[in-house]
Amino acid sequence: MKRETKLYNLIFPIWLLVFIPWLVFPAAALNFGIDTLVLLLTLRHLGVTPKKTVWKKSIIRVVIFGFLGDIAGALAMIGIDAALSAAGFHNIDSALMYDPWSHIAALCIALVCMVFASFVIYKLDKRFAFNKTDLTDIQKKTAALSLAVFTTPILFIVPTKLFFRYY
Repeated sequence: MKRETKLYNLIFPIWLLVFIPWLVFPAAALNFGIDTLVLLLTLRHLGVTPKKTVWKKSIIRVVIFGFLGDIAGALAMIGIDAALSAAGFHNIDSALMYDPWSHIAALCIALVCMVFASFVIYKLDKRFAFNKTDLTDIQKKTAALSLAVFTTPILFIVPTKLFFRYY
């Protein structure tokens, strides 16, 4: 198994965007749409009016912080993978790359990285995304938590072996 292939599979979405750059636009649009839906539903649940004003003042930051959280989680996973590989744990390393569901340790690592990404999203959104809004502190925390939970990067646990052939 080649190291380049393993790295390619670990960060499938990022590398796919490198090789097919036009996918950046649909990916950004999809993230924008999901973040908008989650934010508006959360504001509705909180009884915030007018929702459009809060949305306008925060959505760009919400989307950017979502990407930053996903990147932080991916970097954590890459770092852990590199440490596992250097320590000779190739079975966990390979499972983390191709199919986290095939090894309990790989699945746990992927889940921890997902939680870490969500934590980063929560912290950034709570601290910065809603600064220019009139939301209370509790509403900011609730909106940030809602975004962190419902926009968790679940691709971390999707087996990339489904998308690539082994050579």
